[in-house]
Amino acid sequence: MNILAATVPNFLGGLAVLIVGSALTWVLARRANRPRRYTLLNSAAPDGSPIVHLTTRRAGTIIRRDVGRGPERFELTNVQLPDGTYAAEPIDRYVV
Repeated sequence: MNILAATVPNFLGGLAVLIVGSALTWVLARRANRPRRYTLLNSAAPDGSPIVHLTTRRAGTIIRRDVGRGPERFELTNVQLPDGTYAAEPIDRYVV
């Protein structure tokens, strides 16, 4: 019984290290800025294909791109489209 009581602190210490390490790994993985492809909604290139913007910026960021009619602002979102890209919504078109 004395051996069991002596191993409990080591077990709990190892368990605590494992939990903290897992939590730290999860947080760092969530913060990693991976490149995302955003489709600029209601915008097309001169050949008619949708304009795609590649960036590491997070959702909620407002970007400014020239889409043929002049510079326009777009907000990056977390909405994933069927083609695997994310949606970038135009802002200036909705301002009255």
